[in-house]
Amino acid sequence: MIGIDTLGSPAFWDLLKGSPERLAQEICSIDLVDMDLTLQQHPALRGWVNAAFETSKIAEERSKWILNKTKAQAFITAKEANDPATGKPKNIATLEAEVELNSDVINAFEEYLTQARTRAVLRAMADALGDRKDMLIQIAAKQRQEASDH
Repeated sequence: MIGIDTLGSPAFWDLLKGSPERLAQEICSIDLVDMDLTLQQHPALRGWVNAAFETSKIAEERSKWILNKTKAQAFITAKEANDPATGKPKNIATLEAEVELNSDVINAFEEYLTQARTRAVLRAMADALGDRKDMLIQIAAKQRQEASDH
């Protein structure tokens, strides 16, 4: 089980990559048995996830920038050589195809997708923790009401 003490650990990041739905479920669940601990840990949990989300947005932008630079370099490299079939400069479609098939571009794109997925999962968890806060307020109010009725 992922808890507040394992945020950012290798287990956390492995679960984010391998099973983001399960991670989100574990992070955003409410422990009704130990409600006091859940209430105490919620602000730290929400703060950590929000900070990780903001950091992941920067990492995604950086990977997008690297992808664009890699594509530009691949285009320049592809443009340096003439079309082997005609001996003439390559047309735009050929240049674009060479760029898209370039292994460095493919690797940069895969990294960009990884960063985008990480950001999306963390955003979903941050949103869910906002909903969790509202649920915690309702559950705590109900428990107080039940305690005062007895």
